[in-house]
Amino acid sequence: MSGVFFTYVWGTHGKSGGPLTFTSKQNRTVAVRSTQEGDFAFGVVSRNPGDPNVQIPDEWKGRVLNVWQISHSTADTSEFGIEAANTWDKLEDGSYRWPYALQPIRTWIIRDAPEFRELPGYGPSTHTQRAITTLQEVGGELAATLRDLLVTNGEELEVMTPRFQTMENRVRQLRQKHPFAINGYAVEPNTEAMNSIYVATLGKGGRVLKIGHAQDAMKRVTEFNKFRLSSEPQWVLHTDQAIGSVQDAIDVEKYLGEAFAKHRTEPNNNEVYVDLDPMEVLTKLATVQRQ
Repeated sequence: MSGVFFTYVWGTHGKSGGPLTFTSKQNRTVAVRSTQEGDFAFGVVSRNPGDPNVQIPDEWKGRVLNVWQISHSTADTSEFGIEAANTWDKLEDGSYRWPYALQPIRTWIIRDAPEFRELPGYGPSTHTQRAITTLQEVGGELAATLRDLLVTNGEELEVMTPRFQTMENRVRQLRQKHPFAINGYAVEPNTEAMNSIYVATLGKGGRVLKIGHAQDAMKRVTEFNKFRLSSEPQWVLHTDQAIGSVQDAIDVEKYLGEAFAKHRTEPNNNEVYVDLDPMEVLTKLATVQRQ
């Protein structure tokens, strides 16, 4: 089974599946020597970065936002075309703060990112100085929790590859060698079961929506709330419309996604929509069912 690690970061991937980066070659070497290809590294946004000039949005601090399934293929950050986006990304001599990288096999961002210290299994010894500079392994309940979080809230991004290396074939081979299967196995869907399209709102009557398909919509929405704090708005199931086969449901979800594309939070986000009335979705859903 793949190992689970975490490291502190100052932000998110954004829209691209960037590499796992380090401030020094030594820190990267420590990460390589302590891991196996195919292990998972979770990025936890720092609450108190060492540089007082760093500006991290309060809503990110302390949350699990990024995930990498790592390889041991190394490269310079510059080979990915990554440049400093903020003044604090540069050192005093003007060089980039994180010049060393590990090529990822897969990358994800975490939707509805939870507080790291609120996750089951987090304890007084979880935080380490090692996690500030390189990767820190976790096990037991916390590792299981992070794996579960990746399954329920992870959204995979297309990985970046170095410009000056032939890495695409290497990444493809690694993806085949290290398939993404939580707890060592993949659950095959019941192709004969009835599938539905669900609409969930963030808070009752909210206009931030999740639109997706599932065989058990209520269970799916419950999973969304599993890692949300009780003080945060919860996802509420608004609509659970039976459709038919899993392929039928996928086709309808795609149709709705295209119809409401302008409400997506990011171009590669196919499930979360902002400032959308759920009744508009129901009207469009009724239209597609009559076709």
